[in-house]
Amino acid sequence: MYCEVFIKDFTRLGQIAAKQLEESPFFSSLGKAMLLSFEANPMFTLEMQNVAIKSILKEMLTRTALRSWIEPYRERISVRDEVAGILMAGNIPLVGFHDFLSCIAAGYRAEVKLSSRDGFLLPALVAILCEINPFWKQRIHFVNSLSEGIAKLIATGSDQTVRSVGGNFRETPSLLRGTRSSFAILDGSESKEILDKLCDDMFLYYGMGCRSVSTLIVPPEYNFEPLLNATVRYEYLGSNPDFSASCRYSRAVLQMENLSFIDGKFFLLQKGAAFPPPLAIIGVREYNTLNDINSFIKANEEHIQAKVSVIKMNGFIKPGDAQHPQLEEYADNINTLDFLMQNI
Repeated sequence: MYCEVFIKDFTRLGQIAAKQLEESPFFSSLGKAMLLSFEANPMFTLEMQNVAIKSILKEMLTRTALRSWIEPYRERISVRDEVAGILMAGNIPLVGFHDFLSCIAAGYRAEVKLSSRDGFLLPALVAILCEINPFWKQRIHFVNSLSEGIAKLIATGSDQTVRSVGGNFRETPSLLRGTRSSFAILDGSESKEILDKLCDDMFLYYGMGCRSVSTLIVPPEYNFEPLLNATVRYEYLGSNPDFSASCRYSRAVLQMENLSFIDGKFFLLQKGAAFPPPLAIIGVREYNTLNDINSFIKANEEHIQAKVSVIKMNGFIKPGDAQHPQLEEYADNINTLDFLMQNI
């Protein structure tokens, strides 16, 4: 019974949210939340919020997707009194939605501590959900600090934040996610369409998501000119003070240290940059053989989120898909539902 209610109500949530975005994007409850989000965090542009929300509606909040996702767990899912605590990051809009959805799907009450950088969108969606079915009012709570008695903890943030939170909940089964980033393999055959999609993977959300492509792995003598031409539509990122300041600072440091780089005007391409690189820098690595790529993966596996490639390879996704994860694509490749259903 719970599973059917969950599927029905969250499917309806997706439908209502989609209608609000389409018919009254700035006067609906969701639209107002988007405006407040932009005021609180200028990196959450209305366009980027719209992309994030629509991706969730398409990939996660459909009856087919929800039913397929929870089907393997159906016999074990029921309404629980236990509380799952979620500490959310605020690097991109609704970055913690999948964790929230997982906790509700598993039957837990959810206790959510929002990031100050993303404090409006999820409450707006939950308000719609509670209008659909008041049952959820007693199942979802937003808090300033997580309770000591939570049964499970999911925390996402910087490495330092995650270590601190993990230390405060040593006895609580925890899923802790620190800093990660993504990379893409290119081979020089990329069409303009592919490069446009790659730019979305790189620059959507200012490149601040764990699924944002921050490093390109390319063959020697790769021609970056077509890519630079494709990045023009994201030049507006340079008008953001924080992003622009990071770019200017990195440019000055590289020039002072006499290190080579390609200047993309609002971002820099730097060969050999650390992984993940600083904001506004796209790292570049070269490969001659598949072994070179495997060596990079092995050296950085604890910091890799998504692997993108124009070459068909197992475990890789194609350009344009990095920022649109499906329900079965779990952060850090750890199945959140499996974690929540442990010892149940």
